[in-house]
Amino acid sequence: MWAEPGGTALLRRPSTLRLDGHDAGWFAARQRPILLGLAAPVVAFALGVMAMHKLDLAVAGLVGVGLVVAVLVRPVIGGIILVGAVPILSGMATGIPVPHVRASELIVGLVGMTVIATTRRADAVAWSMLDWLLLAYGLAWAFFGVLDALNLHQHLSLDAWGTTIGQLQFFLIYRGVRLSLRSAAERRLATKVLLAAAVPVSLLALLQELHVGVVSRFLNTITGGLAAEITASMETGHSLRATGPFNNWAALAGYLLPVLLVLCALSFSGQIRRHRRATVAVGLCVLIGLLVTIEISAMALLVLGAVLLARQYGLGRRVIRYAGAVLLVGVLVAAPFIAPRFAAEFSASPGSSRPAGVPQTLAFRWNVWTGQYLPAIGNRPLTGYGSELPSSITWVYPESQYISYLIEGGLPMLLLFGALAWAMVEESRRAGRSKDPFEQALGRAVAVSVGAMLVMNLIWPFLSNGGMPQVLWCLLAITVPRRPSPAVPAVAAEAALVPTGGAS
Repeated sequence: MWAEPGGTALLRRPSTLRLDGHDAGWFAARQRPILLGLAAPVVAFALGVMAMHKLDLAVAGLVGVGLVVAVLVRPVIGGIILVGAVPILSGMATGIPVPHVRASELIVGLVGMTVIATTRRADAVAWSMLDWLLLAYGLAWAFFGVLDALNLHQHLSLDAWGTTIGQLQFFLIYRGVRLSLRSAAERRLATKVLLAAAVPVSLLALLQELHVGVVSRFLNTITGGLAAEITASMETGHSLRATGPFNNWAALAGYLLPVLLVLCALSFSGQIRRHRRATVAVGLCVLIGLLVTIEISAMALLVLGAVLLARQYGLGRRVIRYAGAVLLVGVLVAAPFIAPRFAAEFSASPGSSRPAGVPQTLAFRWNVWTGQYLPAIGNRPLTGYGSELPSSITWVYPESQYISYLIEGGLPMLLLFGALAWAMVEESRRAGRSKDPFEQALGRAVAVSVGAMLVMNLIWPFLSNGGMPQVLWCLLAITVPRRPSPAVPAVAAEAALVPTGGAS
């Protein structure tokens, strides 16, 4: 779909289907008959015993074993699965198929830890400040959760403990994708998979908005129950805000926004050569998926982000008008769903003291923050409350990522996220200055996406939910240039790239 950059080619990877010394994983690089002979009967026995008690868990175990073996043979398979499956499955409820665990978290644990634990020294990637800060972020989230549970004598459920250590999954996603996608061709393939995966998600959202009963019931089942507003709209047939395979429309909007910004950057940079019409169709489908969420912040930031990307590439008014025409088509298609949302946001409520022009949702959030969360944060500003909220808070949704950091980990957690956000912006901007046009386009799109995320976090905890964080960390892992580990000999690192004198 995209043009290949000229000037260099990866000597060690002439074909993404070839198993040479660097393509091969831990299993394929060297024969291990003793290990296989010992592990196979043990695994078979364990699966057999499991099948006698619970067949669905045995099937899940068999799939998991097959996935681990595939990753050990070809690490790129793990990277593609992390990029293509984890973001769209992150909205599923826990317990499918393993109790108390989300399917996306199970995949992240199996694939991420397998890749990290078995990557050979020759394929290692140097740790950057972003890697260290992301690991520290996940560990700090878990530390404050455990500390508060002990100090406040909280009796956490298994699901609450999952929330306590849940932020570590982002480190496994980022590092797993970084280590498993070892060539430019593999990173391009992963980008295509990530963009293509957004199409069925958008179609599900559109069908849900059109009140297709079987789709709505299916989504309600896999997400563990949609919001009360969504359920009521399904029953009455009125307009609703689409959620897709997530349990909240904001999560769906957060997932689709970076995808659209990547499509814009690739288009503006001239990376799309063949299948231009198919790419436009994909973009229009994903745009409609975003519009039916009726998430105003995401729609406004999409327009602003697209304009910023167009200006970075020095495009004239003709291209901006073309992008505006595509946006106009999407708005016209989704207008019947968007108009009621705007009317409800700015309509006057009887007896309300809300100032004119202030949306209802923002006024409600302000009342929740000032009346419940900020007083509680003031009582424990340095450690927060961990995974369980204090009894003084009756509205259990913080409605802001920054309020969430303060209530769960106090000021240290908020400051650590500030450092992590700075590293995210710096790494994406560095990729945006790359001479490789594809890498440059991704870097610029991710930089804009991170900026949009920082703004959107003001009014909803996007990084504590499914959708946006998974797709952002996948994109960052693909985008940030690979630096060989210091343990890799310099001669081997230099031999990875040789001049070819033209496009590959």
